[in-house]
Amino acid sequence: LRTFILAGMDTTSNALSRILHLLAQNPDVQERLRAEIVEAQGGDGSDIAYDDLIKLPYLDAVCRETLRVYAPVVMSTRTCV
Repeated sequence: LRTFILAGMDTTSNALSRILHLLAQNPDVQERLRAEIVEAQGGDGSDIAYDDLIKLPYLDAVCRETLRVYAPVVMSTRTCV
């Protein structure tokens, strides 16, 4: 169980760091993503409900593309027993 928790925290933090790094390198993408999030908030800066958050297409595209290009786990070896 400890291994799963550590692995989950490590891969999640690495993926989030990579997304933030890429957003810092691409200000046009960052601005478009920010506009989508502000629109979803309604302009008042309130929290976005999870059901609304997962419906944001550009946020989904940014996350998926980052994970496609920089996979947190690049190789998994398995042995048939």
